[in-house]
Amino acid sequence: MACVYIPVHNSQEEVRVALDQLPRDATDILDILKAEQAPLDLWLTIAREYFKQGKVDQFRQILEEGSSPEIDEYYADVRYERIAILNALGAYYSYLGKIETKQREKEEHFILATQYYNKASRIDMHEPSTWVGKGQLLLAKGEVEQAFAAFKIVLDGDRDNVPALLGQACVEFNRGRYSDSLELYKRALRVHPDCPAAVRLGIGLCRYKLGQFGKARQAFERVLQLDEENVEALVALAVMDMHANEAAGIRKGVEKMHKAFEIYPYCAMALNYLANHFFFTGQHFLVEQLTETALVVTNHGPTKSHSYYNLARSYHSKGDYEKAGLYYMASVKEVNKPHEFVFPYYG
Repeated sequence: MACVYIPVHNSQEEVRVALDQLPRDATDILDILKAEQAPLDLWLTIAREYFKQGKVDQFRQILEEGSSPEIDEYYADVRYERIAILNALGAYYSYLGKIETKQREKEEHFILATQYYNKASRIDMHEPSTWVGKGQLLLAKGEVEQAFAAFKIVLDGDRDNVPALLGQACVEFNRGRYSDSLELYKRALRVHPDCPAAVRLGIGLCRYKLGQFGKARQAFERVLQLDEENVEALVALAVMDMHANEAAGIRKGVEKMHKAFEIYPYCAMALNYLANHFFFTGQHFLVEQLTETALVVTNHGPTKSHSYYNLARSYHSKGDYEKAGLYYMASVKEVNKPHEFVFPYYG
């Protein structure tokens, strides 16, 4: 049983806290942390444990209290831990903004993330972890060039900083420079061989874009060896199976898409491909249900274009030409490069 020990102020005694038995009300722990003037690294440890347990409100409550003016004043000389708390909040709100589909709420999350990162920079403007966080925030906002600049600041000081290498790899992938992205992913893996499975996912996606399909498949399969419920790797392998245009491959691909859907029912790409499958089996109510869900959960233009196209041809096949026309037009509007997705133009 993992525990932390909170030193009792002006005493040799300690308060033992079992991390798997944290109180539902985080105020109880906060009262102890403040009363005993506990080191800020303990605040972080407990907050992270709440997060791992899915208790996000408690995680946020502890970190927000840990970054309050009162705490800032008392722990004025404790720079690194204060920055770490602010960066954790910045990363949390960056993630919320990235997954939020309503524009107003998305912007509110990004504003909060920016405020926390800026506050961290006022403590130490050179801290690499803050610049990495800012880069990730900028990527989430779609500001690719600014993200590149943030990661470059880190790599200019430490060329082997793994989070910055991964950030640069994402930037280069978004730029369409797949060879450069691949080299950055491989470099990160050489520096830190125990990187999370997602790093190999990036390698697989780069190889797929470069037409190296055999090596891409190997990378995706390796991801699933490390994390058998990795939805992105399942979807990638499913797409490769389905594109083989063989009955056995299509069947395997649909099975993988179903598995991805069961693990995470809001993966827009899985929803679109399943909708595509059900279109050809004539189950139009499923096509419409799946694609409407996909449209709710994504802001990615090409993915939305695919969703609108699925809806359009479903209504087209049922003879509802007015609705079909509207959805074909909606699909076309989401396409920046027509040659990458030509089907709605034929509608």
